[in-house]
Amino acid sequence: MRKLIFVEDNFISDEDCQRYIKLSKENQNPIPYGDVSRGGDTYLTTVEWENQGARYLGGDVDSVVPSEDSVIVRVNELCKSFDSEIELDYVGVVRWPIGTFMKPHVDDNNIHNPDVFAAMLYLNDDFGGGHTLFEQYDIKPEVGKLIVFSNSQLLHYVSKVEDSERFVLSFWYKRLTPPAD
Repeated sequence: MRKLIFVEDNFISDEDCQRYIKLSKENQNPIPYGDVSRGGDTYLTTVEWENQGARYLGGDVDSVVPSEDSVIVRVNELCKSFDSEIELDYVGVVRWPIGTFMKPHVDDNNIHNPDVFAAMLYLNDDFGGGHTLFEQYDIKPEVGKLIVFSNSQLLHYVSKVEDSERFVLSFWYKRLTPPAD
């Protein structure tokens, strides 16, 4: 399978971004995700996506976004245009507190089917740092910007978040069948 990095500015509106940030801030049961080796926990708010292949693997989370959410539909359609055999595995808002970061890595998911793509929609840009970096690219967060990439093939990381929290609507896609050679 070929490696992919796709970026589209202004994929969603400021209003949609604010709706997801509000969802995250109002969540009474966010899932801590991380540890001190990456500056502390980030927090996940799962977005409900029924009957579309997504499933959640544990935790007590308030899921309140309906499955017909047009933003999720648009991201799914775009990602399936790159590979029609993928399925949405998870979608949720990730809140990155000040001081958090992600070290260089490839996503090696040995719990269930391997990831094919990750997609991220930047919901805010009123913070310092928090860039998504690859070996040859530096993707600066901008409100409404979408990035889709081969997360299990490309080394990537997130620079340290400074000044304010970073919010991202994150999607992970998996493949149910082996890729054709």
